Amino acid sequence: MVSNPLVSIVTPSFNQGQFLEETLRSVELQRHRPIYQIVIDGGSTDGSIDLIRDWEKRDHGPGYSFEWVSEPDRGHADAINKGFDRVRGEIVGWLNSDDVYFDRKVIGSSVAAFQRHSDVDAVFGEVALISENSGLQMIMCYPAFEYDRALRGYMLSQPTVFLRRSITDKYRLEPTAKGAIDFVYWLQIGKEHKFLKIPRIQAGDRDQPGRISRVSAAALKESAIKACAAFGSNQRPSGFARFQDLLWLRFMRIPAFFHMLAVLTRRKVSNDIAFPMWIDSIPKLMRRQLMMRGNDRGDLGPRRSVDMRSTPN
Repeated sequence: MVSNPLVSIVTPSFNQGQFLEETLRSVELQRHRPIYQIVIDGGSTDGSIDLIRDWEKRDHGPGYSFEWVSEPDRGHADAINKGFDRVRGEIVGWLNSDDVYFDRKVIGSSVAAFQRHSDVDAVFGEVALISENSGLQMIMCYPAFEYDRALRGYMLSQPTVFLRRSITDKYRLEPTAKGAIDFVYWLQIGKEHKFLKIPRIQAGDRDQPGRISRVSAAALKESAIKACAAFGSNQRPSGFARFQDLLWLRFMRIPAFFHMLAVLTRRKVSNDIAFPMWIDSIPKLMRRQLMMRGNDRGDLGPRRSVDMRSTPN
Protein backbone atom coordinates (compact mmCIF):
# COMPACT_ATOMS: atom_id res chain seq x y z
CA MET A 1 0.00 0.00 0.00
CA VAL A 2 1.29 3.45 -0.91
CA SER A 3 1.88 5.91 1.92
CA ASN A 4 -1.11 8.10 0.99
CA PRO A 5 -3.58 5.83 -0.78
CA LEU A 6 -6.66 7.17 -2.50
CA VAL A 7 -9.75 6.53 -0.34
CA SER A 8 -13.20 6.40 -1.93
CA ILE A 9 -16.29 7.28 0.12
CA VAL A 10 -19.64 6.00 -1.16
CA THR A 11 -22.69 7.98 -0.01
CA PRO A 12 -26.14 6.66 -0.99
CA SER A 13 -28.87 9.28 -0.64
CA PHE A 14 -32.59 9.71 -1.19
CA ASN A 15 -34.55 12.76 -0.03
CA GLN A 16 -32.17 13.56 2.83
CA GLY A 17 -31.13 17.03 1.78
CA GLN A 18 -31.48 18.38 5.31
CA PHE A 19 -28.57 16.18 6.42
CA LEU A 20 -26.54 15.74 3.25
CA GLU A 21 -24.33 18.81 3.45
CA GLU A 22 -23.10 17.89 6.93
CA THR A 23 -22.25 14.42 5.58
CA LEU A 24 -20.32 15.83 2.63
CA ARG A 25 -18.58 18.39 4.80
CA SER A 26 -17.43 15.75 7.30
CA VAL A 27 -15.65 13.99 4.44
CA GLU A 28 -14.18 17.15 2.94
CA LEU A 29 -12.77 18.11 6.36
CA GLN A 30 -10.72 14.94 6.63
CA ARG A 31 -7.01 15.62 6.85
CA HIS A 32 -6.16 12.59 4.76
CA ARG A 33 -5.70 13.19 1.07
CA PRO A 34 -6.49 12.10 -1.61
CA ILE A 35 -10.24 11.46 -1.20
CA TYR A 36 -12.76 10.56 -3.87
CA GLN A 37 -16.38 11.03 -2.79
CA ILE A 38 -19.25 9.45 -4.69
CA VAL A 39 -22.88 10.36 -4.07
CA ILE A 40 -25.48 7.96 -5.48
CA ASP A 41 -28.84 9.71 -5.34
CA GLY A 42 -32.03 7.75 -5.97
CA GLY A 43 -33.90 10.55 -7.72
CA SER A 44 -34.52 12.91 -4.80
CA THR A 45 -37.23 15.56 -5.04
CA ASP A 46 -36.51 17.47 -1.82
CA GLY A 47 -33.82 19.87 -3.04
CA SER A 48 -30.94 17.42 -2.66
CA ILE A 49 -29.99 17.76 -6.33
CA ASP A 50 -29.61 21.54 -6.07
CA LEU A 51 -27.44 21.05 -2.99
CA ILE A 52 -25.28 18.47 -4.78
CA ARG A 53 -24.85 20.69 -7.82
CA ASP A 54 -23.83 23.59 -5.59
CA TRP A 55 -21.37 21.33 -3.77
CA GLU A 56 -19.86 20.21 -7.07
CA LYS A 57 -19.15 23.82 -8.07
CA ARG A 58 -17.27 24.72 -4.88
CA ASP A 59 -13.51 24.81 -4.57
CA HIS A 60 -12.68 21.97 -2.19
CA GLY A 61 -8.93 22.29 -2.48
CA PRO A 62 -6.35 19.81 -3.74
CA GLY A 63 -6.82 16.10 -3.15
CA TYR A 64 -10.62 16.06 -2.94
CA SER A 65 -12.58 14.75 -5.94
CA PHE A 66 -16.35 14.45 -6.27
CA GLU A 67 -18.73 12.49 -8.48
CA TRP A 68 -22.48 12.08 -8.32
CA VAL A 69 -25.37 10.52 -10.15
CA SER A 70 -29.12 10.82 -9.62
CA GLU A 71 -31.42 8.18 -11.04
CA PRO A 72 -34.07 5.72 -9.84
CA ASP A 73 -32.72 2.58 -8.21
CA ARG A 74 -34.00 -0.57 -6.57
CA GLY A 75 -33.29 0.63 -3.06
CA HIS A 76 -30.52 1.30 -0.59
CA ALA A 77 -28.42 -1.78 -1.40
CA ASP A 78 -28.62 -1.15 -5.13
CA ALA A 79 -27.39 2.42 -4.60
CA ILE A 80 -24.40 1.20 -2.61
CA ASN A 81 -23.51 -1.33 -5.30
CA LYS A 82 -23.61 1.47 -7.88
CA GLY A 83 -21.18 3.37 -5.68
CA PHE A 84 -18.90 0.35 -5.39
CA ASP A 85 -18.86 0.21 -9.21
CA ARG A 86 -17.35 3.70 -9.26
CA VAL A 87 -14.75 3.51 -6.49
CA ARG A 88 -11.09 4.22 -7.10
CA GLY A 89 -8.02 3.59 -5.01
CA GLU A 90 -7.33 0.94 -2.39
CA ILE A 91 -9.74 1.70 0.48
CA VAL A 92 -13.50 2.24 0.54
CA GLY A 93 -15.79 3.86 3.10
CA TRP A 94 -19.60 3.70 3.12
CA LEU A 95 -21.22 6.75 4.71
CA ASN A 96 -24.99 7.19 4.45
CA SER A 97 -26.34 10.65 3.71
CA ASP A 98 -27.63 11.23 7.26
CA ASP A 99 -24.43 10.16 9.04
CA VAL A 100 -21.09 11.94 9.50
CA TYR A 101 -17.47 11.19 10.22
CA PHE A 102 -16.81 12.23 13.80
CA ASP A 103 -13.50 14.04 13.59
CA ARG A 104 -10.96 14.99 10.97
CA LYS A 105 -8.65 12.05 11.60
CA VAL A 106 -11.11 9.23 10.86
CA ILE A 107 -9.90 8.35 7.37
CA GLY A 108 -6.24 8.85 8.26
CA SER A 109 -6.54 6.60 11.31
CA SER A 110 -8.26 3.90 9.26
CA VAL A 111 -5.59 4.05 6.56
CA ALA A 112 -2.88 3.76 9.21
CA ALA A 113 -4.59 0.67 10.63
CA PHE A 114 -4.60 -1.00 7.21
CA GLN A 115 -0.95 -0.10 6.73
CA ARG A 116 0.00 -1.65 10.08
CA HIS A 117 -2.03 -4.81 9.49
CA SER A 118 -1.63 -6.20 6.00
CA ASP A 119 -3.84 -9.19 6.86
CA VAL A 120 -6.85 -7.02 7.74
CA ASP A 121 -9.63 -6.46 5.19
CA ALA A 122 -11.98 -4.26 7.25
CA VAL A 123 -11.57 -1.82 10.12
CA PHE A 124 -14.28 -0.35 12.35
CA GLY A 125 -14.55 1.65 15.54
CA GLU A 126 -16.84 3.24 18.09
CA VAL A 127 -19.76 5.49 17.22
CA ALA A 128 -21.45 8.58 18.61
CA LEU A 129 -25.23 8.52 18.55
CA ILE A 130 -26.36 12.00 17.48
CA SER A 131 -29.80 13.57 17.26
CA GLU A 132 -31.64 14.78 14.20
CA ASN A 133 -30.09 18.23 14.73
CA SER A 134 -26.55 16.99 15.55
CA GLY A 135 -26.83 17.03 19.34
CA LEU A 136 -24.61 14.47 21.04
CA GLN A 137 -26.71 11.77 22.71
CA MET A 138 -24.20 9.13 23.80
CA ILE A 139 -21.17 7.05 22.79
CA MET A 140 -21.53 3.38 21.91
CA CYS A 141 -18.62 0.93 21.95
CA TYR A 142 -18.31 -2.51 20.40
CA PRO A 143 -16.23 -5.59 21.14
CA ALA A 144 -13.81 -7.06 18.63
CA PHE A 145 -15.51 -8.74 15.69
CA GLU A 146 -16.06 -12.46 16.16
CA TYR A 147 -18.06 -14.37 13.60
CA ASP A 148 -19.85 -16.57 16.12
CA ARG A 149 -20.94 -13.49 18.04
CA ALA A 150 -22.16 -11.89 14.81
CA LEU A 151 -24.24 -14.99 14.12
CA ARG A 152 -25.96 -14.37 17.44
CA GLY A 153 -27.10 -11.00 16.13
CA TYR A 154 -24.40 -8.65 17.39
CA MET A 155 -23.83 -5.88 14.88
CA LEU A 156 -21.12 -3.30 14.45
CA SER A 157 -21.65 0.32 13.45
CA GLN A 158 -21.81 0.58 9.66
CA PRO A 159 -20.60 4.21 9.21
CA THR A 160 -17.42 3.42 11.14
CA VAL A 161 -16.36 0.69 8.70
CA PHE A 162 -13.68 0.94 6.00
CA LEU A 163 -12.95 -1.89 3.56
CA ARG A 164 -10.18 -2.82 1.20
CA ARG A 165 -11.29 -2.38 -2.38
CA SER A 166 -10.57 -6.05 -3.01
CA ILE A 167 -13.60 -6.76 -0.77
CA THR A 168 -16.00 -4.35 -2.47
CA ASP A 169 -14.88 -5.63 -5.89
CA LYS A 170 -15.60 -9.23 -4.89
CA TYR A 171 -18.68 -8.90 -2.69
CA ARG A 172 -21.81 -6.91 -3.43
CA LEU A 173 -24.98 -6.36 -1.48
CA GLU A 174 -28.17 -8.11 -2.50
CA PRO A 175 -29.64 -5.31 -4.68
CA THR A 176 -33.27 -5.90 -3.73
CA ALA A 177 -32.63 -6.37 0.01
CA LYS A 178 -34.79 -4.12 2.19
CA GLY A 179 -33.55 -4.66 5.73
CA ALA A 180 -30.35 -5.20 7.74
CA ILE A 181 -28.29 -4.88 4.58
CA ASP A 182 -25.10 -3.94 6.43
CA PHE A 183 -25.47 -6.81 8.91
CA VAL A 184 -25.96 -9.30 6.07
CA TYR A 185 -22.88 -7.89 4.33
CA TRP A 186 -20.72 -8.36 7.43
CA LEU A 187 -21.89 -11.97 7.66
CA GLN A 188 -21.14 -12.44 3.99
CA ILE A 189 -17.53 -11.31 4.25
CA GLY A 190 -16.72 -11.89 7.92
CA LYS A 191 -16.24 -15.66 7.87
CA GLU A 192 -13.20 -15.55 5.60
CA HIS A 193 -11.92 -12.01 6.04
CA LYS A 194 -10.45 -10.30 9.07
CA PHE A 195 -12.03 -7.31 10.80
CA LEU A 196 -9.97 -5.07 13.06
CA LYS A 197 -11.46 -2.82 15.71
CA ILE A 198 -9.67 0.49 16.29
CA PRO A 199 -10.47 2.05 19.69
CA ARG A 200 -11.61 5.49 18.56
CA ILE A 201 -14.88 7.22 17.70
CA GLN A 202 -15.20 6.98 13.94
CA ALA A 203 -18.64 8.31 13.07
CA GLY A 204 -21.81 10.02 14.15
CA ASP A 205 -24.87 7.81 13.63
CA ARG A 206 -27.86 10.13 13.25
CA ASP A 207 -30.94 9.06 15.20
CA GLN A 208 -33.50 10.82 13.03
CA PRO A 209 -37.20 9.99 12.53
CA GLY A 210 -36.79 8.65 8.99
CA ARG A 211 -33.98 6.21 9.69
CA ILE A 212 -34.71 2.61 8.81
CA SER A 213 -34.05 1.28 12.30
CA ARG A 214 -36.89 3.47 13.63
CA VAL A 215 -39.49 3.12 10.90
CA SER A 216 -38.86 -0.57 10.12
CA ALA A 217 -37.51 -2.00 13.38
CA ALA A 218 -39.57 -5.22 13.18
CA ALA A 219 -38.59 -5.86 9.57
CA LEU A 220 -34.92 -5.27 10.40
CA LYS A 221 -35.06 -7.77 13.24
CA GLU A 222 -36.74 -10.36 11.02
CA SER A 223 -34.15 -9.82 8.28
CA ALA A 224 -31.32 -10.23 10.77
CA ILE A 225 -32.76 -13.47 12.14
CA LYS A 226 -33.15 -14.89 8.62
CA ALA A 227 -29.61 -13.84 7.74
CA CYS A 228 -28.16 -15.56 10.81
CA ALA A 229 -29.98 -18.77 9.88
CA ALA A 230 -28.86 -18.53 6.25
CA PHE A 231 -25.22 -18.18 7.27
CA GLY A 232 -25.23 -21.14 9.63
CA SER A 233 -26.77 -20.12 12.94
CA ASN A 234 -29.38 -22.88 13.20
CA GLN A 235 -28.91 -23.68 16.85
CA ARG A 236 -30.04 -21.73 19.87
CA PRO A 237 -27.06 -20.10 21.64
CA SER A 238 -25.92 -21.83 24.80
CA GLY A 239 -26.55 -20.27 28.16
CA PHE A 240 -22.82 -19.63 28.50
CA ALA A 241 -22.70 -17.78 25.16
CA ARG A 242 -25.67 -15.62 26.15
CA PHE A 243 -23.98 -14.88 29.49
CA GLN A 244 -20.79 -13.86 27.69
CA ASP A 245 -22.78 -11.56 25.42
CA LEU A 246 -24.44 -9.94 28.41
CA LEU A 247 -21.05 -9.37 30.04
CA TRP A 248 -19.75 -7.75 26.86
CA LEU A 249 -22.73 -5.43 26.72
CA ARG A 250 -22.07 -4.31 30.27
CA PHE A 251 -18.30 -4.14 29.87
CA MET A 252 -18.53 -1.93 26.76
CA ARG A 253 -20.12 0.79 28.90
CA ILE A 254 -16.74 1.42 30.53
CA PRO A 255 -14.75 2.46 27.42
CA ALA A 256 -17.84 4.34 26.19
CA PHE A 257 -17.82 6.41 29.39
CA PHE A 258 -14.13 7.26 29.03
CA HIS A 259 -14.57 8.13 25.35
CA MET A 260 -17.31 10.53 26.42
CA LEU A 261 -15.00 12.16 28.95
CA ALA A 262 -12.40 12.60 26.21
CA VAL A 263 -14.99 14.20 23.92
CA LEU A 264 -15.98 16.66 26.63
CA THR A 265 -12.39 17.76 27.12
CA ARG A 266 -11.92 18.53 23.42
CA ARG A 267 -15.39 19.59 22.33
CA LYS A 268 -14.39 23.24 21.95
CA VAL A 269 -11.51 22.41 19.61
CA SER A 270 -13.15 23.48 16.35
CA ASN A 271 -10.24 22.16 14.31
CA ASP A 272 -11.00 18.57 15.35
CA ILE A 273 -14.69 17.64 15.24
CA ALA A 274 -15.89 17.24 11.62
CA PHE A 275 -19.53 18.23 12.04
CA PRO A 276 -21.45 20.89 14.03
CA MET A 277 -21.85 18.81 17.17
CA TRP A 278 -23.44 20.46 20.18
CA ILE A 279 -24.22 19.40 23.75
CA ASP A 280 -27.39 20.30 25.62
CA SER A 281 -25.88 20.07 29.10
CA ILE A 282 -23.15 17.98 30.64
CA PRO A 283 -25.37 16.55 33.44
CA LYS A 284 -28.02 15.41 30.94
CA LEU A 285 -25.36 14.00 28.62
CA MET A 286 -23.66 12.02 31.39
CA ARG A 287 -27.01 10.70 32.61
CA ARG A 288 -27.81 9.41 29.13
CA GLN A 289 -24.35 7.90 28.86
CA LEU A 290 -24.43 6.15 32.23
CA MET A 291 -27.96 4.85 31.70
CA MET A 292 -27.32 4.03 28.02
CA ARG A 293 -30.56 5.77 27.08
CA GLY A 294 -29.61 7.42 23.81
CA ASN A 295 -33.21 7.20 22.62
CA ASP A 296 -34.43 9.65 25.24
CA ARG A 297 -34.75 12.25 22.48
CA GLY A 298 -36.75 14.67 24.58
CA ASP A 299 -33.60 15.63 26.46
CA LEU A 300 -32.23 17.55 23.49
CA GLY A 301 -33.50 21.07 22.98
CA PRO A 302 -33.25 23.42 19.98
CA ARG A 303 -30.13 23.20 17.93
CA ARG A 304 -27.48 25.80 18.57
CA SER A 305 -26.02 27.74 15.66
CA VAL A 306 -22.63 26.32 14.72
CA ASP A 307 -20.88 27.39 11.50
CA MET A 308 -18.45 24.78 10.22
CA ARG A 309 -17.71 26.57 6.95
CA SER A 310 -15.25 28.96 8.54
CA THR A 311 -13.16 26.34 10.29
CA PRO A 312 -9.77 25.61 8.70
CA ASN A 313 -8.76 22.28 7.27
